[in-house]
Amino acid sequence: MFLARKVSLAKWSKKDELAEGEIPADAVTADLRTQDNKLSFWRCGNGEGIEVNEAVLTLAAAGTRVDKIDVVWLAVDELRSDGQTLQDTKGRTPVLELAELHVDVCRLDYIRLGKVAQHIFTAIQKAQYLRLGKARVKQLLAEAVKQERINPNDLQKRVREELGL
Repeated sequence: MFLARKVSLAKWSKKDELAEGEIPADAVTADLRTQDNKLSFWRCGNGEGIEVNEAVLTLAAAGTRVDKIDVVWLAVDELRSDGQTLQDTKGRTPVLELAELHVDVCRLDYIRLGKVAQHIFTAIQKAQYLRLGKARVKQLLAEAVKQERINPNDLQKRVREELGL
């Protein structure tokens, strides 16, 4: 089982001023902002195909605009072996049927957050990520609306406008 999280892949790439294997602070501060010492993730099964696209759909549908999305997925077993606490919570997404796929990594402190950052860094090196361009994200959203998986009124105004709704 894997958990997916939206990241900005460019922030996690090697920086000239850092040694090989060092994680850029900008990646951590931009992509791993916690709330109540928790980080939000979405279950994405075995980290392949449709399950990752479903996680992307939950994120895109909750956005304020249509944009490219980068997601990375982490193995639940590895997170748990690191002492991370996982809690099922209802996710905030207009895709109501997928709201139950949401998981928070809880009780985060400086050390545990650093371990999550290391897992993300390693996952990116192992190509456990997906980048979807704006056109593909728009297509995913439009298909979900057409299939009545999303009520257009639950999308942000700008997203509706970009989808022509």
